[in-house]
Amino acid sequence: MNAELVWNTWRRILRSDTLVHSVVHRENFTAPELKGLALEEIAILNDYASTPIATDTNIGMYRRGLVRNALAALSLVPLSRGLLYGSGLDPEAVAAEFAQSTGYRDDGPYFWKIAGEFIAYLSKLPEFGERLLQDVLELDAAAAALARRLGESVPEVWPERAASTYSQACLRIAPDSIHFVASRAAVVVPSSYDLTKWIENPDDFDSHEHLERSKHYWLIYFSGADAALSYAELSKRCGRAFNLMSTPQSASDLSLAFKGLGQNEVLDLIGSLSELGVIIPKSRRSISRPAVARQVST
Repeated sequence: MNAELVWNTWRRILRSDTLVHSVVHRENFTAPELKGLALEEIAILNDYASTPIATDTNIGMYRRGLVRNALAALSLVPLSRGLLYGSGLDPEAVAAEFAQSTGYRDDGPYFWKIAGEFIAYLSKLPEFGERLLQDVLELDAAAAALARRLGESVPEVWPERAASTYSQACLRIAPDSIHFVASRAAVVVPSSYDLTKWIENPDDFDSHEHLERSKHYWLIYFSGADAALSYAELSKRCGRAFNLMSTPQSASDLSLAFKGLGQNEVLDLIGSLSELGVIIPKSRRSISRPAVARQVST
């Protein structure tokens, strides 16, 4: 038999509960999933059906591997992992249902992709419908999306090298000589609750704890290619300034956007974000030489 055809047929079996039942129990070979199959493919199904115990074992190993991968992917987003393990649900059962919902697709080592899709699956379960828990899932969903975006295209300069690349003195003398643009290595996500305690202790928090309901803005970023995910809390104004800088903005541009906010206040916003390295200075001539980042409180 053609090796590629055998492989493709096997993959088709792995992703179909009906075909699994057919080859393991040697019945229902007229199922809709079999319509349109070539005689060679039917022959392959029959070959697998001739060794039902071995076939069932291999299918079980494959699907248990998907469950392990899903749970391992959640280690990248410990807040969401904490919600799952603190929910009272059986994590392995939930991961198995998630794997089934994807058609038993194997994404291999793309753990950020798996994590993002698992988070999306959890967000639809009634056990995580509370606004507080949705906030956590949205935070982690944004982190997973950011990681995938950076995996596809690295930023022009990482935050750890972009911090303090502009001269505050020159900026205050000629505030419109430099424009700033938000780093692709960062994103701002709002929440309806103060998640500080959980973010600071993501591996050991009580998901049933009462948290203060208040609007907060979280900067999520990777400072470097090999760096762990970082968080910083921003003021509402600072978060808005970062989002405005999705396109290059000068100090005057920001002042107008904030309806005449004073120059010193605008420069403070720029300074806070710049010291984290999450905005990149761009002069009319060139980008300043990168320097080592220094994290500050915002």
